[in-house]
Amino acid sequence: MIRDNKTIYIWAVIIAIAVLGGAYYIWKDIGKINKPGENISVGPTPTPTPTPSNQNKPSPTPSVVKKAVPALPFPVEIRAELSEDSKKMALTKIETITNKLRQDPSIDDLWVDLGLQRKFIGDFMGAKEAWEYASYLKPNYYVPYNNLGDLYTYNLNDYKKAEANYKMGIKVDDGAGILYQKLYELYRFKLKDDVRAKSILEEGITKNPGSSEHLKAILKEWTG
Repeated sequence: MIRDNKTIYIWAVIIAIAVLGGAYYIWKDIGKINKPGENISVGPTPTPTPTPSNQNKPSPTPSVVKKAVPALPFPVEIRAELSEDSKKMALTKIETITNKLRQDPSIDDLWVDLGLQRKFIGDFMGAKEAWEYASYLKPNYYVPYNNLGDLYTYNLNDYKKAEANYKMGIKVDDGAGILYQKLYELYRFKLKDDVRAKSILEEGITKNPGSSEHLKAILKEWTG
């Protein structure tokens, strides 16, 4: 009996040691898995809460301001003295262009054409709006600036704005020789400024040595 009790005691000690050993290794493995700084998530990564500085950060300001589409009235008032045939032809063209632009106001060439027709019937402000919108749609196109320069020179008599538009046309396309000629005419005949008139011709010739024969001819005829 004593021997049996001793045997039972020995086995109890062995079992206890085995249990304690297993518990130690389980604890050790858990310690390895849960190292500080490691992500133990198994689901989707939680969305971090914004800091106060991010919460109060203003939205970025758009870099381009959208320009409103000009009004497209029809019929329009004819203010110029025109024959009945010319009036009818102009109104037909304006109606056609207007209807197309009402369907798609993003066609820049149509705005240029509308400006020409509006100017033809004496609607100078309508022409101005059309060409300004054309330049908004296609800012690197010199034609609307050229037309605005002409409008301010010969119809609205605002030489400062005429000069600004001609210069803007040169800025977007310095190969447009007609703009140097228009500025020359503005300086010489409207502003009576021969110094700037000569200077703009020379600038056009310098920037376009292979395509400025007409500017050279003007300068030669003028200065001899």
